[in-house]
Amino acid sequence: MNNILKIVGAAGLLATAAVTVAATTFAGEPLPAERQAIVTHLGGKASAVTYWVKDSKGYEVITTVDAAAEPDATPAVIRVSTLLQPGQQQVISLPGPVGRSGTTLKISRVADHVEVEKVGALSF
Repeated sequence: MNNILKIVGAAGLLATAAVTVAATTFAGEPLPAERQAIVTHLGGKASAVTYWVKDSKGYEVITTVDAAAEPDATPAVIRVSTLLQPGQQQVISLPGPVGRSGTTLKISRVADHVEVEKVGALSF
């Protein structure tokens, strides 16, 4: 079962990368547009790729997270999808190793774009 999840997760991540362009946003630069990847390093070997697509009911926001619970553990890949209206927010929390801090992704729909904010970092 674990191997199937890894394969499905890797395929999803590759599909996301194939249809999007990686984008890192700095102050003064344009925000990522529809279907552009927002890559967020979460600490350790963990990362998240977020992109959004316009839908007749709002913006569908898709985030694929690749994270390991421990430094030498096999990463677990999850994919989360939600529909956001302007002003709405999605929060994805990732636990850290036992006794250590985790991290949180705050994904917000602001007018005609999506913003991703990392709160904390996974500590190993």
